Amino acid sequence: MSVLPWFDAAVGFEREVLARDGAVRSVFEEFRVSGVGRVRAAGAVRVGSPWRGITSSSGMRSAVVESEVFALWGEYAARVAGVVAAADAARWSALVGEGAVRSGRGLLVDEVWVSAVGALSLREAWGFRPVVPNRAFIDCGCGFAESGVVGRGLCVECGEVIVRRWAAEEVRLLAGVPDYGVRVEEILVDTEARQDKQIGRRSETPASDLKDVRSRGGRRLGRLSGPARRRGGSEGRGLPSERWRGLGQLGAKAMQTSVRAESVRAPKRGLGAAGLAALALKSDRDVLG
Repeated sequence: MSVLPWFDAAVGFEREVLARDGAVRSVFEEFRVSGVGRVRAAGAVRVGSPWRGITSSSGMRSAVVESEVFALWGEYAARVAGVVAAADAARWSALVGEGAVRSGRGLLVDEVWVSAVGALSLREAWGFRPVVPNRAFIDCGCGFAESGVVGRGLCVECGEVIVRRWAAEEVRLLAGVPDYGVRVEEILVDTEARQDKQIGRRSETPASDLKDVRSRGGRRLGRLSGPARRRGGSEGRGLPSERWRGLGQLGAKAMQTSVRAESVRAPKRGLGAAGLAALALKSDRDVLG
């Protein structure tokens, strides 16, 4: 994840605001310090096999760190909203919007809008450095990667990116409720094993058979998440996150039939649904090549 050079104006404006607005600077410093530890901890989170899908281990670790950055941005925005001047907030939004249009890489930067003045400088303080890409991020066929706007649906490449982000957000959330996370992982590991076994069998309807395997896992997730939601305890309160829900809704627009099928059932299944979508991508690769 990189801050492209088209955002230099926004970063410069952030430094100006931080220099003259003590209230914003105070919140910024708090998140600058706490964010370093949280980003480092996110990079050490173990990512189980089901969530990796077709992504490398290093790719998933990067995605989990990215997910933590977005979470921090959202928390920072909520705190800054009460102290930042309206004119400064509006100016920052305009500069970020201009940067997104000029970069032509909306998929890379779309989520910066969840935050506020200081977000880009925080990201740099947490150890990220601007990078100028020498080629397109992905071979996008739907326009979403360039604009961040969903048209009729997502192409295969964008669908894969969304599943990776969704799975990473799920891993991040489950790391905060470890006992619940263990139970979710047990279901997904079992589902992955059953899927792998089914792939090894000869079948005239492989896609349907594999969907049935994942559906069984999905029903188990639903039975697990229902009591947690009713209890309203630490395993149910505030989970899943709004970002998790939003990424699941994007998954429902993917070109891949298997991903759409898993995504539309996510509200009933709760946490673990993104893992099933990642397993769907893996089965597509293993069966279809």
